[in-house]
Amino acid sequence: MDCFGNPEEIYRAGEKQLSMAAGITEQDILNITESRKTGYIKEKYEYMNRKAIQFIHRDSALFPQRLKYMTDCPYGLFVKGDVKRLTQNETNGMVSVVGARNSSAYGNHMAENIGFELAAHGITVISGMARGIDASAHRGAVNASGPTIAVLGCGADICYPRENINLYEEILEHGVIISEFPCKTPPLSWQFPLRNRIISGLSDKVVVVEARKKSGSLITVEYALQQGKDVMAVPGRADDKLSEGCNQLIREGAELVTGAKDILDNLSIDGSIHYCKNFVKKNFILEKELESVYSYVDLFPKSIQTISDESGKKPEELIGLLIQLQMLDLIDEPAKNYYSKK
Repeated sequence: MDCFGNPEEIYRAGEKQLSMAAGITEQDILNITESRKTGYIKEKYEYMNRKAIQFIHRDSALFPQRLKYMTDCPYGLFVKGDVKRLTQNETNGMVSVVGARNSSAYGNHMAENIGFELAAHGITVISGMARGIDASAHRGAVNASGPTIAVLGCGADICYPRENINLYEEILEHGVIISEFPCKTPPLSWQFPLRNRIISGLSDKVVVVEARKKSGSLITVEYALQQGKDVMAVPGRADDKLSEGCNQLIREGAELVTGAKDILDNLSIDGSIHYCKNFVKKNFILEKELESVYSYVDLFPKSIQTISDESGKKPEELIGLLIQLQMLDLIDEPAKNYYSKK
């Protein structure tokens, strides 16, 4: 680009001209000449059209200004969904919510609530659509019918993990899915840490919900600090491995988050709700016996024996009541005979 000025000139340059560019390799020249083969560009372009994916070059007016200031700014972005949603909520605020893939019920609950409240106030929720905390944060934003951006570590045409396919489609209703990797790029491990700089780069604040001491989420934190972004963290139990990273961040100066209000206050956002058009809260009036058992279930999984000891009911009595609570979608059984609130 320094030598030729724009991509079209590079595309049209001869091999001899290309070889004069500083730092270019024989493989680079081969890649460029191979790409000129008849049908290559047309095939890629038609595939992107079928998948409703656009490519935005970093010099485009639609490219996020926040990313342009990064020293390692991506050359461009592949965007699935309405491109305008990438930047239309910048003035309201943009917050990334990241954390563990193998998250706890407590972590998922916190991430979903934070995602919901932020999106309900017009804040764009950004994450990586991974299983666990990422998916929960996006789901909260989707439930609030609010803005959300998923930054993928693979092609924007690929839903990874596959279990999030419904979420992938729902995000497109109010947000966008983006990637710096071309379509059909598979989800390779080295690409995920790289995409984290985009997650933090787009954000005003980075909120970590659950993270081990050595965690991919802490890579996002490192990028955020390099970019001059504020880092916030949700505290966890002192002896919980999933909270070691968050607790350490708080010790080192990250702002403590107990709920979305802490983030909204930090952003100086008022309490008015902008979205939530399609959200209907479920209100349950439980029978007295069910309500009694439900009160002994926590966000952290408890064994049926622990619930029995605390409630005074025999395990055989509890089984039927716990099954009823599961059928009402109020509790989960994350492990055999262990129960937690949803």
